[in-house]
Amino acid sequence: MTINNNNIFGAFTLGEVRSGRLTGEWLNKESVANYGWFGGGDTGGNTERVDHIDFSNDLATASIRGPLSSPTRILAATGNSNYGWFGGGISPGTPINITTSAVNRIDFSNDSSTTSVRGPLSSIRYGLAATGNSNYGWFGGGGSGPLSTVDRIDFSNDSGTVSVRGSLSVARRQLAATGNSNYGWFGGGSVPPLVRISTVDRIDFSNDGLSAVARGPLSSVKDELAATGNSNYGWFGGGVIPTPAQVSRVDRIDFSNDSTTASVRGPLSDVRGYLAATGNSNYGWFGGGVIPSFPTTSIVGRIDFSNDSVTASPRGLLSLARYDLAATSGVLNIRRQKAGNFGWFGGASPAAVDRINFSNDSLTASVRGPLTSGRYFLAATGNSNYGWFGGGEIFSVSSSSVDRIDFSNDSSTASVRGPLFAVRTQLAATANSNYGWFGGGSASATVYRIDFSNDSSTASSRGPLSLARSQLAATANSNYGWFGGGIIPTPAQVSRVDRIDFSNDSSTASIRGPLSLARNSLAATGNSNYGWFGGGYIPGSPLSRVDRIDFSNDSSTASIRGPLNAPAGNQSLAATGNSNYGWFGGGIDSLFAPLSRVDRINFSNDSVTASPRGPLSLGRNYHAATSNTNK
Repeated sequence: MTINNNNIFGAFTLGEVRSGRLTGEWLNKESVANYGWFGGGDTGGNTERVDHIDFSNDLATASIRGPLSSPTRILAATGNSNYGWFGGGISPGTPINITTSAVNRIDFSNDSSTTSVRGPLSSIRYGLAATGNSNYGWFGGGGSGPLSTVDRIDFSNDSGTVSVRGSLSVARRQLAATGNSNYGWFGGGSVPPLVRISTVDRIDFSNDGLSAVARGPLSSVKDELAATGNSNYGWFGGGVIPTPAQVSRVDRIDFSNDSTTASVRGPLSDVRGYLAATGNSNYGWFGGGVIPSFPTTSIVGRIDFSNDSVTASPRGLLSLARYDLAATSGVLNIRRQKAGNFGWFGGASPAAVDRINFSNDSLTASVRGPLTSGRYFLAATGNSNYGWFGGGEIFSVSSSSVDRIDFSNDSSTASVRGPLFAVRTQLAATANSNYGWFGGGSASATVYRIDFSNDSSTASSRGPLSLARSQLAATANSNYGWFGGGIIPTPAQVSRVDRIDFSNDSSTASIRGPLSLARNSLAATGNSNYGWFGGGYIPGSPLSRVDRIDFSNDSSTASIRGPLNAPAGNQSLAATGNSNYGWFGGGIDSLFAPLSRVDRINFSNDSVTASPRGPLSLGRNYHAATSNTNK
């Protein structure tokens, strides 16, 4: 598919496509998101060479691009959609090699030129690791110390010296790092006198002045390894173990459950250490390094993230055999954000749907094409292209109907799709890119799953929630769905949170840490790392409380964050969001008056009161909401 300057993707812009916010078939072959850059290293002498791998043609030998500003080895690299930053390492000196703090920047759109020298790291070091998001890069650890220091490069102002942030939990060198939009994971490495470790530290990008926290370790101690990842997992491959011997083992960290030991996946195509890795949303490429008996290699192996239990496949070679190199790509981290630009609020009466423009949310929501009927107590979820509104009731008669909104043509009436397996009201729903799960409601624990690719069929019944309940709320990341709060038939409010494993959804949902307060008639939204549950009702009082679930530590009680901007409380509302913000709209107040108010939570600063935004077009309650997030 050819990408031009027309906004052919509806809610997505060309800039978002080129930044990697759309993946797979949306990416133009000429986009930098289709390439990886491997730079520096040791060939028996330091090299400044930079190789460029074409991800869409990775059986070919990598092409030689413009070099680093000086020959450098044992360095680290990260990048965004426009540039790659290579920092630290060891460079030639007289009479001996010298450790450097230099940072070189590759312009991905003009990579045949020599890299430009940018502001240095805070100190000279080698054997460090790096990761980043769209705005910043974090370089951590290194030697000869070893160091626990973490430096942050501001990509928009990279000519100055970097800022020193909170430290790693263990000073070490020869480690590896990867991350998503919100966190960075630094794993493995060694401490003097060459004691290899399995420690994994996690940096919270939104609060990086604090020390990193240790999470579940790698499956074994090792250093001289490499790492890459997508929005949900990080793969740490190769390395050297205490024998010493190079290994082919690959460990996978589940970002949503990173307190457990990393799981062992299919190995690399060969045994090696001292390598580098990068990737896109679907694959990871591990290149160069040292294989047994110490021959240097140019081999590149590729991990298929969707089938990572098999051995990585050998691909084309680097242009030069080398080790102690670094790598980055044009699709790191920005690709990992949910990129929705609009939110749709539907249900209640009339059947019309309101659309909020997330980029201009101070305006009143615009009225779009209606649902097929104006029903209450329904639930909604969606993916990048469509939103599904299911269940609910009309004049106290429960429904199994499912309506689908086409986000690219939302001025038309929603189309009727295959129904839920049974009538259901007062339920909740969430989704990943391929399926939607509708759970609870009508005093039931049943969960129904819609196959988005075959949504004209009746939704299938899956494993139940752990507790039958109604008036609950749900959110998800790509791998799991969390259903929280609600009311049970007693009647009594509950604080229970159930988690559905999307890859094993025929089993009963597992019970996780509760909300901070039992309540019903609440709403929820989230991003890849957290879920926010806001508003609700306890006997005699609507609430403005917001609880936050940490997906990576969801066995703990949810933490209380800044409230909604509703002093009298709010119940029977709806919520949706993107990677950065959550919008909570509508509901009823303590006098049971329908509300048009919309409050916005800033996920990066959620300890403050939510800010009021432009209202819905009319007061509505017992409704539902979704958005065109790229889950």
